[in-house]
Amino acid sequence: MKVYETMALSRSGHHSMKNWIIRNLIGFQIGWDYKMIVTNGTNFYHLGEANHDIPLSHHFLNEFKEKIDTIIINYEDAPWNYTILNDNTIFEGPLSLDKRNEYNIEHKGRICFIRDFYDLLSSRIKSNEETIFSKWNEDKPHLFKVDEIYIERWKSHATACVENKISYLKFEDWLNNKSVRDKFIFENFGVRDSHGINGIIGSKSSFSTNQNVENRHSALSLSDEMKDIILSDKDLDYLLTELNYKKLKF
Repeated sequence: MKVYETMALSRSGHHSMKNWIIRNLIGFQIGWDYKMIVTNGTNFYHLGEANHDIPLSHHFLNEFKEKIDTIIINYEDAPWNYTILNDNTIFEGPLSLDKRNEYNIEHKGRICFIRDFYDLLSSRIKSNEETIFSKWNEDKPHLFKVDEIYIERWKSHATACVENKISYLKFEDWLNNKSVRDKFIFENFGVRDSHGINGIIGSKSSFSTNQNVENRHSALSLSDEMKDIILSDKDLDYLLTELNYKKLKF
C-alpha cells in the first residue's frame, strides 16, 4: 500500500486541505464521520486520528491491507515525528518502519498542515466554549488543549517545517496562494490541481461560519499568565518570524 502520513493540530483547517488533495486524487470529496473511510469505486482510504485508539487503527489497517492501494494516515495533536508504523511511535525513516513488511508499505511521504498560531488558538478556545465535539468513547465534551501543551505542540510542528524535516502546507497559503498550492500538490502527490478550492468540505467551524477565518485571533481573550508565557517564549517568536506569521501585542 502507498502510505502518506499527515499531521495537524485540531482546528487547523486540515480537513479542508486534505479534501482538496483527495478530490484531485480520486475526483470527489469524502465526509469526515468515520475513523476509517473507504471511498466507493476506488482503492483509496483515509485513516483519521490514527494516534487515538491505536489498537483500532491497526485493526483497520489489518482488515483492509489487501484492498488498500493508497491511504492517508492522519495524526492529530501529536508530535511532528509521531507514527503508528513504528513500535516506539517515532518516525526515523521510511526504511526503518517496523510495520513496513506487515502492511507492505510503500512510504510516499510525511506532510504537516499548519495554521497561524493565534487563529488556531482562538478556534480551539471557541470550540471548547461551544462544546462542539464529544469524546468518541464517552458522553463528555472533547476539549482541546489551549495552554502550554498547545504551545509546545504548535512549536513541534513549526520547528519541523522551518528545519525542512517535513513537507508542509500553511492553511493561509492554501487559501490565498495558488502557486504555492500548485507546487505543493504536484511535488507531493504528482497531480495537478484540476478543481481549485471552491466548494471544499471541511469539518464544522468553531465559529459556525467559514468567513473571516484569518481573523479568528480578534476573538482571543487570554489570561495575563498565558499572555506572559507567549510573549516570553523566544522559540515561539522565532518560529512565527520564520513562517511569516503575525505576532500579537497584547
